[in-house]
Amino acid sequence: MNPLSTFKYIKNNIFKVLPILIAMMVSVLLIYIFSLVTKSAIDITKLTGTNFFSKYTIVYSNSEKLIPKDYLERITNDKNVGYVMPLISEYGYLNYSGVFGNMSMDVLNFYQRDIAKIVSTLNMKLVEGRLPIENKNEIIIPKRYALQNKLKIGDYIGSEVSPSYDINGKFKVTGITDGPVMLGVISDNKGNVPREKVLKQSILYSVKDIKDKSLINYISKNTPKNVLIMDYYSISKQIDSVFESVNGLSHMLNMIIIIVLCISLGNLNYINFINRKYEFGVLLAIGYKKSTLYFKLWKENCTVCLLGYIAGILLSTLIAFVLNLTVLYVNGKFIPLWNTSGAQSALIIPILVSFFSLIAPIKELRKTDPIDVIGGVI
Repeated sequence: MNPLSTFKYIKNNIFKVLPILIAMMVSVLLIYIFSLVTKSAIDITKLTGTNFFSKYTIVYSNSEKLIPKDYLERITNDKNVGYVMPLISEYGYLNYSGVFGNMSMDVLNFYQRDIAKIVSTLNMKLVEGRLPIENKNEIIIPKRYALQNKLKIGDYIGSEVSPSYDINGKFKVTGITDGPVMLGVISDNKGNVPREKVLKQSILYSVKDIKDKSLINYISKNTPKNVLIMDYYSISKQIDSVFESVNGLSHMLNMIIIIVLCISLGNLNYINFINRKYEFGVLLAIGYKKSTLYFKLWKENCTVCLLGYIAGILLSTLIAFVLNLTVLYVNGKFIPLWNTSGAQSALIIPILVSFFSLIAPIKELRKTDPIDVIGGVI
């Protein structure tokens, strides 16, 4: 017989520890599900924004004045630039509805000869159809967007079809893509603007190493008044500022749950200890130190809390999997099944609660006299 065995105590007193386990499981589930939904929103911002700008930087003039020649030459000759191509225009955007909210997905206008290069560089796989032909009012769209809006090859989108589409005109869906970037692409040059002219007005250049900031630092400091830059770091900064409030909400939710659990589980642990006071009195009487029994209490409480944590993580993953399979995937949405930072954040709950919820029981154990307990004075 091992009177200090944690697992024997849990096994023999399952109904006593069950309320603590369930409370921990529900709390972890709440925090972890919230983190999965938040991660889904972050993943969507990457798909619709930052993943594109990790490969490309856009530089364009916001007036009829051209981009200065020396400025273009500095970009073209930089060792971190793979190639430069003209961007005819940003043609508008399409609204994609994620689990956490709506995101705007850009629709860009390229010369037909450049579209295959764009698709290849961004690892966008053409899963259905073909690339758009120049001046044929055709568009390729992401698979998730197609699923969400019940679109298929041959359907039409645009402002002439419905005001919900923020792209002017009427475009036939000729291709559906899938991959790490959500982007609508058209090829509209009905004005027959020469390629060389657009290269002086609006460009897109590929970035070999996103960690090399020498070029973007240079052109940002020496930007002409009529030139605007859209790059990975500026876009990421804007997105990070949006999610700062979400992270703050997550931390506040964590603190509220920890405080509530410490109070409620502290009361449960205290009641459990009162019911076990005779057991601890006997252990003290036969020679066990109080420090050993403190550790015994903590091990029992910590084990139950960790079991509740594991159950909460597993249940959250199961809920996310079922939701994806039955509701979300068919509508072009998703919830990730794992979030490392979310799991680490949720782990703080059982660690802190396992300590602070034992304050009352340990205070009671500290003043426990084994002679009084065994003698029947409780």
